[in-house]
Amino acid sequence: MLTVERLYRDLLTSDVRMVVALPDSLLGPLCRLVTERGEIRYVQTCDEATAVGITAGATLAGVRTLLIMENSGLRRACETLSRFLLSHRLHVVMLISHRGDFGEPNWWGIAHSETMDDHLRTLRIRSKRVSGADQFAGALDDAYAMLGTGQCSVALVADRALLAGAQR
Repeated sequence: MLTVERLYRDLLTSDVRMVVALPDSLLGPLCRLVTERGEIRYVQTCDEATAVGITAGATLAGVRTLLIMENSGLRRACETLSRFLLSHRLHVVMLISHRGDFGEPNWWGIAHSETMDDHLRTLRIRSKRVSGADQFAGALDDAYAMLGTGQCSVALVADRALLAGAQR
């Protein structure tokens, strides 16, 4: 089974009902599969801050929602994330592609990695690196369990190995 197929199946098994995304080339194949299959509602945005707002609102309404974006999106959405997460306790679950991970072939991707961990810590977002498809389902279930405490947002950071397998 292709990694992207397995990730999609894990979304269904974890009862994800909505994906809100500003897709990048690394997680784009998963977003395309979500739109093609139509079993999970898909909302594509043009800005990460908007994606955070839609995800927080859907989560508040009781819809199990996953926000998908590249790690550069943390910088783009800092104001919205800090206002929602820190001020209003409106938390979300994110799947973030780790652009700039060790072995990054694009010069512009390196800075995304260098700022990601600091942004996650500053915003008090709990995170877990996921490097294989066999880890994704458990990490996703753990993320929603942690979200259910109402105490924090959670980011699953898709490392290079997982992302390489997710291309189709």
